[in-house]
Amino acid sequence: MNAGKRLFLSLSFVSLAILGSGVILLFWLVMPRLKMLAEWMFYAAAAAAALFLLVVSGGLFLLFLSAITERDFLFPHGKKQVTVKVLYPINLFLGFLLGIGRERVGESFVEFNNALVRATRKRIDLGRIMILLPHCLQLSDCQYRVTSDIGNCRRCGKCAISELAELSEKINARIAVATGGTLARRLIVEIKPTLILAVACERDLVSGILDAYPTPVYGILNQRPHGPCNNTTVDLEKVRAGFVSLLGREI
Repeated sequence: MNAGKRLFLSLSFVSLAILGSGVILLFWLVMPRLKMLAEWMFYAAAAAAALFLLVVSGGLFLLFLSAITERDFLFPHGKKQVTVKVLYPINLFLGFLLGIGRERVGESFVEFNNALVRATRKRIDLGRIMILLPHCLQLSDCQYRVTSDIGNCRRCGKCAISELAELSEKINARIAVATGGTLARRLIVEIKPTLILAVACERDLVSGILDAYPTPVYGILNQRPHGPCNNTTVDLEKVRAGFVSLLGREI
């Protein structure tokens, strides 16, 4: 198993165990009163609790199995909704209680999300691919600003922008540079991509995955040798490998 997603999977299993224990404890506490009121209420509550645990645990099991094997075991229209809307905030809180930093949980979530995107890649329409980049990938002293138009890039090769622009041409993808979450959301609304490959820090990737849902987002963490938001870079081989895994062909 990919070590990056192991933390999020472990926290998810713990969350599921806590949820199951909580439901069983609640039922155990109210069981005597239900029997006093009516026997049918006791059996109805037991059936409801069992059904709830079966649906939740079964759905999460298929989710975990898809992430671990990177094969699609999810029901149609069930892609990642539990992960995006429920599991991440629960695991973030659980990580806080266990002394695990927000950044580590977020990075593991991104890897877990990527595994699910790879697992469900056959469902994804590849007609409108978008590469979304942070403005800090461009050198701060470059006079040709690309945030308004990436066509301004002179392809000098001093930063990763030029190679990513060339890659976008090879796969016929739209490429854009965003200065923040507001502009990124506006670009997504305008372009209406069916698949997004985003490069950013852990915090922006997590928020982007949440904001773009249900559009699948494949996240690549940037590298920050000079600190956050300043002359960052990205492992281009990881970007290519991401596209190869999604497109199913070499580029």
